[in-house]
Amino acid sequence: METWQIILAIIIVGLSIIMPIYYSYKKKKLKIALKEGREVTEREKIRVYIDNINEKFRAKHK
Repeated sequence: METWQIILAIIIVGLSIIMPIYYSYKKKKLKIALKEGREVTEREKIRVYIDNINEKFRAKHK
């Protein structure tokens, strides 16, 4: 393998580990904000609603 291929592989593996952690942290933070009743943007509310629908759909099809 060449050096650039190794670096590219490390970047891809790193992102595949970091991105799910980042998004799960962001999702938890938003749920906490909604529970506390703080003001959240309309876009964040829509994202939570869609996430809830996705979770229900996945639960049905397991």
